[in-house]
Amino acid sequence: MSHPRLVLVFCLLSLLALPASAETQEAKSARRTEETIAALTRMTDPDSLAAAGLLSLDKHRGQSLPLIARAIDASPRRADLVWLQIETCQKVSLCDPEPMEQHLRELAPSNGAGWFGSLARADAAKDDDARDAALKAIGHSERVDIYWTTLTAHLSRAAARTGKMSLEQASTSIIGYLAAEAIPAYSSASAACKGDRLLRAEIVESCRGVGKSFQRGDNYLTESIGHSIAKRLWPEDSPDYKSAAEARRVIDYRSKLVMKLNQRGEKAIEEYITLCEKYGREQDVFLAQMIAAGENPNPPE
Repeated sequence: MSHPRLVLVFCLLSLLALPASAETQEAKSARRTEETIAALTRMTDPDSLAAAGLLSLDKHRGQSLPLIARAIDASPRRADLVWLQIETCQKVSLCDPEPMEQHLRELAPSNGAGWFGSLARADAAKDDDARDAALKAIGHSERVDIYWTTLTAHLSRAAARTGKMSLEQASTSIIGYLAAEAIPAYSSASAACKGDRLLRAEIVESCRGVGKSFQRGDNYLTESIGHSIAKRLWPEDSPDYKSAAEARRVIDYRSKLVMKLNQRGEKAIEEYITLCEKYGREQDVFLAQMIAAGENPNPPE
């Protein structure tokens, strides 16, 4: 029979060991990230410098923007890096994003994402004229891109090349930071296209354009919001409403299907990153994954 006191000591030691184990794993992950940042900052190519800037946002925020600025200096025509710079600027104190937003508009005039900052600031200031102007600009754009697959592929590859992280670890870290930092706040655009504002014909026209630009976006979330905006602005029996409703049904079906696919492990991650390098839209990446897995990408009627 076990001695009660020994059993108690054993239980206490077991309990104490649990957080220690978790802390060890966290410490390993933190050390790996620090080593990756240090290795990336010694590089001179734009992807490595941008990855270093993004990964630095957690504990070394002061060096994030300088590193991304160096990346842009190394490749001045990369609109995806300018977008990353804009989103990083939003998280750093004493940073003015307007010159960066203007730079993005010059590099990618068809991308409505260059007007998101103006719309958000006008919304916060309750400046209706500025809000209407930004909304109109987004509505006249061809699409709204946040360079999701491009940044995921380029920065994950760069982090993995350091040898401090596997590709799976690198992509997990990069995607985590992009999800937190690089996805814009769509609430301003959505709020500007609802309620009493839709009593004004010019706002309805701008918002219909916004819906179409979002629907042609490069990210599932962007496209979904575009469908939601479009459904508010068209009669239910109109072709535009029916098209948006059907597209949203397809997105919902495919999103659930992708979630069921096993995408873990180095082989699966390698295939995913390769698809991100090939396709500029997240939707096309997921479609390719479904077809490769033998799944029907079209929902049942």
